[in-house]
Amino acid sequence: MFKTTTCIDFPCLDTYLPDILDALEAHQLPVRRGALNQLIVGAEGEIALTVRPERLDITIQCQDRLMLNRLRYAVTSLIDFNAREVEPRIVWQGDTIGSTIPPDLQPLTVVATEYVTPRMRRIWFTGDDLARYDTLHQLHCRLLFRRGRGKPEVWPLMTDTGRIRWPEGAEKLDTRIYTVRSVDIGVGRLAVDFYLDDHGGPATNWARGAEPGDVVGFIGPAAQGPVIAQFQVFAGDETGLPGIARCLEALGANTRGVALIEVNGVEDEVPITAPPGVEIRWLYRRGAQPGTSRVLVEEFERICWPDNLERCSFWCGCEYRAFRELRQKARDLGLRSGQMVVFAHWRAGMSEPDIAAAGSRAIRD
Repeated sequence: MFKTTTCIDFPCLDTYLPDILDALEAHQLPVRRGALNQLIVGAEGEIALTVRPERLDITIQCQDRLMLNRLRYAVTSLIDFNAREVEPRIVWQGDTIGSTIPPDLQPLTVVATEYVTPRMRRIWFTGDDLARYDTLHQLHCRLLFRRGRGKPEVWPLMTDTGRIRWPEGAEKLDTRIYTVRSVDIGVGRLAVDFYLDDHGGPATNWARGAEPGDVVGFIGPAAQGPVIAQFQVFAGDETGLPGIARCLEALGANTRGVALIEVNGVEDEVPITAPPGVEIRWLYRRGAQPGTSRVLVEEFERICWPDNLERCSFWCGCEYRAFRELRQKARDLGLRSGQMVVFAHWRAGMSEPDIAAAGSRAIRD
């Protein structure tokens, strides 16, 4: 049995703990109540959180050395990201096992590409154990790209400090989070849809030039899928479109609801299979810059909801400002937190590294 512990001085712990627990749940680490002020985390209860006044004590115990560093990293990074303002100091004591490759890191190889719209390129990957991605409960993965084409020769390592040591110099990797659009276990491949926006970031540049034989590292999957309900509402822009499409295609035949999808114009619509009781409404920015339109919010206000909101749910993935308005309107409507899965997939004017440096408040407040 491997064991590691930390005691964190944590001002305003009550303010940050709900977000930290939500993040653990989203990363396949379910949370349940233990005795008194204790929380038990993980599929087999590998993590124990003890909540004290302005202090958080954490113990991790597991049989697998790779899993110890994976859990140590998950706890450290999620606390760092969700409590960036108070900068809690996390120092681990106990077993040290050296740097290890993330156990959920898997290299996948490009086997085909296609344009589903002029700005959306679908890239098909193959590799081992694709079944892990075939779940609506976890839709997103962190992708690791080599600059240029080919295969990364060096992968990041999880250290005994609970942090990642990234390759440097010529081996440097770029990383971004994407939705797994579909998984075909029979054929042995999965698809990721890349929205080719104008800013020309590293993932966009890679996707434009990707060819069969290129290799990308996948870490995940993580983040919640939709809450199953009789009446389901979805809302998103191009970054949320792959997740919405995947969810709609998996809904039961009797599901009712509405999907609001913001794109620039009719040329950006993609074929989606949905139950007959779910209406898909394509909303056009008509040349406005992404992140500046209010078409999602305005159309959300036009939805005719059932009288019994207990049978409803809401899934959202879009730019930060629209996300904030939609979340508040859903709350005002009467939807509880357990009925909603809402994400700011991006924030205008901030890159993903900017958001990582700023912490979760940059996309959650």
